[in-house]
Amino acid sequence: MNLWHNDLKTVLPLDGEWEFSLDGQQGMIQVPGTWEAQGYPRRVDGPAVYERRVNIPAAWQGQQVQLQFDAVSYHIEAEVNGMSVGSHRGMWAPFAFDVTAAAHPGEENLIRLTVYKPGDAFPVREALAGFLPDVCLPFGGLWQSTRLVAFQGVGISDLSLLADAATGTINIGAALHHAAGLTAVARIYAPDGREVTNWRGTVEGDALSAHLQVVPVQRWSPGQPALYTAEIVLYDATERPVARVERSFGFRTLARLGEQLLLNDRPVFLRGVLNWGWYPEILCPAPDAATIRDEFRRVRAAGYNMVKLCLYVPSPLYFEIADEEGILLWLELPLWLPQVTPQLRAQAPREYAAILAAVQQHPSIVIYSLGCELGAAVDADLLGELNAVLRSKTSGVLVCDNSGSGEAYGGLAFDYADFNDYHFYCDLHYFNPLLDHFRRDWRPARPWIFGEFCDADDYRDLDEIAAAYEGVLPWWLVEQNPIHALSAIGYSQQAKRMAALDLPFSGQDLQRISRQQSLMVRKTILEKVRAKAGMGGYVVTGLRDTPLATSSMFDDLGRAKYPAEIFRDFNADAVLILEQGRRRVWQHGGDRPAPTDRLTHVAGTTADFRVVLASAGEDMPAGVLQWQLVDAHGQCIQQGACAFPGGTAGSTPREIASFQVHLPALDTAQQWMLRAEVSGQLRNQWPLWVYPNLRWPEGLALYDPTGSLGYLDDLAQAAGRINTPAKPDRPDHHILLTSVFTPELYDYIKQGGRAILLQAGAGSFPARPCPFWREAVKLLYTHPVLAGFPHQGYVDLQFYHLASDYALDLYEIEAVLPDVTQVRPIIRRLDARQFTLLDYLAELHIGAGTLLASTLRFGGGMGDQVNGLQANPAGRHLLHAMLSALLPEAAS
Repeated sequence: MNLWHNDLKTVLPLDGEWEFSLDGQQGMIQVPGTWEAQGYPRRVDGPAVYERRVNIPAAWQGQQVQLQFDAVSYHIEAEVNGMSVGSHRGMWAPFAFDVTAAAHPGEENLIRLTVYKPGDAFPVREALAGFLPDVCLPFGGLWQSTRLVAFQGVGISDLSLLADAATGTINIGAALHHAAGLTAVARIYAPDGREVTNWRGTVEGDALSAHLQVVPVQRWSPGQPALYTAEIVLYDATERPVARVERSFGFRTLARLGEQLLLNDRPVFLRGVLNWGWYPEILCPAPDAATIRDEFRRVRAAGYNMVKLCLYVPSPLYFEIADEEGILLWLELPLWLPQVTPQLRAQAPREYAAILAAVQQHPSIVIYSLGCELGAAVDADLLGELNAVLRSKTSGVLVCDNSGSGEAYGGLAFDYADFNDYHFYCDLHYFNPLLDHFRRDWRPARPWIFGEFCDADDYRDLDEIAAAYEGVLPWWLVEQNPIHALSAIGYSQQAKRMAALDLPFSGQDLQRISRQQSLMVRKTILEKVRAKAGMGGYVVTGLRDTPLATSSMFDDLGRAKYPAEIFRDFNADAVLILEQGRRRVWQHGGDRPAPTDRLTHVAGTTADFRVVLASAGEDMPAGVLQWQLVDAHGQCIQQGACAFPGGTAGSTPREIASFQVHLPALDTAQQWMLRAEVSGQLRNQWPLWVYPNLRWPEGLALYDPTGSLGYLDDLAQAAGRINTPAKPDRPDHHILLTSVFTPELYDYIKQGGRAILLQAGAGSFPARPCPFWREAVKLLYTHPVLAGFPHQGYVDLQFYHLASDYALDLYEIEAVLPDVTQVRPIIRRLDARQFTLLDYLAELHIGAGTLLASTLRFGGGMGDQVNGLQANPAGRHLLHAMLSALLPEAAS
């Protein structure tokens, strides 16, 4: 039965204590709430039985009585005084049962509810349970409020408010019950409480349809969240009000004009953060008002203007506060890895319609998506039906049928979307190639909004978390989620695996290093997006650390990982981006791109920079752009100023300044900082690494039977080529550089030879494929190779063009090289999800000799990396340091 509304109703709240039983465990339980958060079995899906005895007032005799629920997970069967009053499936929308015939006014009444959450009886992938089962678990119970309501005959349901900001019209629709012949009045109140328009009519039939116009319109926006109120009152023949409902709403529109996004006809750039609905203390997305307001305050402080609700529907309070606070919302409806059965085909349109009826009036919701990363299981008929339901019940919003796009996940080759939506989870050097690959200029222009992306895993310090939980880790960090039992998610094994690794880094060290790295990754990706035309926005993964991932803005204890003022520098309406010119090279009879490293340079040369402005929101007045190059101690090395012509809000970034920096001659490599600021309004900064102009030592030999070391450029030309490693008559006479590890090289090293193995891919040394930037913490060890290589204790963008997609598995090295006497790590990879170790660079002592082995790409060559060693100053310097460590007297 439809849930009736009438503010003149009589309500008997049922929140509070209920008797509860599940899987042989009995006790009391609080409603609203989940049973898992209250100590009842987490992995049992039902039946859970709720019982409560209530005294229904005698005055309710003769009235229509409803048992109303704001949301229950997932299937409920209800009895009142032993009589079945109905059942319902669906965990996100309100519903009601008519209990008039079963209720006994003036007496004690027994309410008995049997509840199942998604699980064995109601499969998770069929139940529209969204993503929370993957995050931690499917939650169960009466997780939102419930009540008994008595109506004096008249009720209103299915209220719809569709506001058109362009015309100021508001279309009000509602289903009416027992209202024929009554007088209906609809009134609109302005944000200041004044009545601005009204409509009056006689009810005919069982529906209300009213059309009103407001002139002038105050538009709802993040800066001015102006909320109107719509009131519907039904009067009897004596002009006595017998039914009344009111709802707040706003006039606003999010639209597209070509590639441009417009909020209330003004350019806007959406900067969202992905919220998975993870609230560990309650295990359902129904936080209290203080939590919601604090969440909004902190994401706004970091420069965000939007939150994406990923595959769940929060409690009504969340939407109400978003309306009040001026936070934009993207509501992603809960279709995720679905098992498309006849039950789901019937359930999804029905549940989506109920969800939309409950939330569509909220002006904060500016984007809807029907589901996420939907593959071939979801056909055009189902998506088309859901798309029709959504568009018929909303206005002034943008819609995406499949966040991430069907073609990217093996789904539909076309879409029902208003914008391009991709989820590019990739290493830094593949982001621009992915953009180029998915851009098709023959299609109609529309904005790009990345529905989720830009993840960067951190390390969670278990000791710190345990201390916050009275010395014991919370269950969700030690209990394996059955959904991921065979996956690459190993957080439940973290303590055991880290103890076995016995690293020379504390948990706090690893947390600090990983957060420095993740901040750099996020900054790099977000600046790449803002440097492109046609970008409408993005959603960063994610809001808070969960049992599934640590790639979030807030940690497990709810604390911000990054200083908000630093994050805002590249996550705001207007941002400055550092760019450079483009080059090409004639190679093998034709032109090829010649990428250059924007941030690493050779001392004594001139670096050319461009500053690009990406601006949305308010226009910026003309002023002055000032730049400054400072050393590691904050001392100014060079500075300059350029006239700033002013900025007009729009989707197209534009160059606002160009300048050259003359880099002085240096004997040692140094890390500096380039800062830019516009009239005290905008600022950003980027690290620069400057390396001395090095000469290769003599006595180098190139052993390259596969011909894969051509990228060494002048080093390959300077080294003498050999066909077979000879027995070294003088171990310090020369160093072999090789791409393969052969038995001959093995013998050479055992007898005292020194060599550098530059292995690409799986190769002859045991190696594993793995992303360089994603899901990993890079560890820099104390070693002569890194002594003169500038770094701040973590891997920064000086490794952009060194990044590899393979790392050495030196735990298996003894099976390959039984004569290894010592393995000394230099640059390692700690998997932030599996807690395993691999190596990018290590020193191995084999017999009497020494080998430096690495999978780093000293010549770049992947994605938009540089091509060749000469174009890679950081790679040249690191390789020179490796040579010097093997043959110190050969260093120039």
